[in-house]
Amino acid sequence: MSSQKIRVAVIGAGNMGRNHLRNYFVLPEFDLVGLADIDSETKTLAKEYHTQHFTDYKQMLEAVNPDAVSIVVPTPFHAEVASVVIKKGIHCLLEKPIANTVKEADALITLAKKHGVVFTVGHIEHYNPLIKKLKKMVDDGKVGKVTSVVCKRVGGFPAVEPKTDVIIDLAVHDIDITSHLLGRQPTKIYSHGSRTHHSKQIDSAEILMDYGDASGFVQANWLTPVKIRTIAITGSQGYLEGNYITQELEYYKHNMEKAQEGFSNFVIRMGEPQKETIKVEFEEPLAAELKAFYSKIQGNDVHLVDPVAAREALKLALQAMEPIDK
Repeated sequence: MSSQKIRVAVIGAGNMGRNHLRNYFVLPEFDLVGLADIDSETKTLAKEYHTQHFTDYKQMLEAVNPDAVSIVVPTPFHAEVASVVIKKGIHCLLEKPIANTVKEADALITLAKKHGVVFTVGHIEHYNPLIKKLKKMVDDGKVGKVTSVVCKRVGGFPAVEPKTDVIIDLAVHDIDITSHLLGRQPTKIYSHGSRTHHSKQIDSAEILMDYGDASGFVQANWLTPVKIRTIAITGSQGYLEGNYITQELEYYKHNMEKAQEGFSNFVIRMGEPQKETIKVEFEEPLAAELKAFYSKIQGNDVHLVDPVAAREALKLALQAMEPIDK
């Protein structure tokens, strides 16, 4: 495909779907040709973004013949909708999680390979400039040997009753990012969860992942009255603390001498750490994700979330649910 505008459509116009529409409308790489949503009231959105509206996504695919599609429907429908899109040879960006089950995820991955389409999953934090900077600093050894990654994703009570629990909806982001930063999958996962305001869905959870010589801890809930999205990485040589929302990053480097003459002298020699505010160029993660999607479709070698990694994140999230559901 030549470097020209890609005809793109969006299936699903909920909160995240609206963000896809907004970005596709303003990004020069794309030509927004259709919106499909079963709610006829979303016609106003289609009008706002100067595109066609359909209540049947299959009808839309036939009518506008897009090159690529964002699928932003509830998780239980991911496999069904994505299968239809992929079988038509249409490039597919499927919002996270990849599917409702690991079996469904495997089927989608196989299908995408068979039809030769670009298939990625919307683990949006991969495109957050904060995570890009953290990944580089960790890989460059700025904190030495990583011992722990601690993530806090709390607050932001959903406006409507969620169809999935807080682990699948929120914690899966940090389960995925922790493995991405460490470059491997955990060997064990432990969890605790509760139903506080929801009778069916878990709305508060804590997850501990064992990576052998490192650990990952995720706190996720819809209960905290303030929205917090933070990540902290501790290593043998330093500490990194970042804010997903503001994309602010602080780096604390150990300021210690090598000589050690007993524990008391070791403590004294540790000294005050060197603190540095790391500059991160702010960018909306979704815009960066869609640009990467475009670039991959054009045949460029860019980082796009591998659906296999998304499958692993789903698998771990489902494992974390097991002891809670018992």
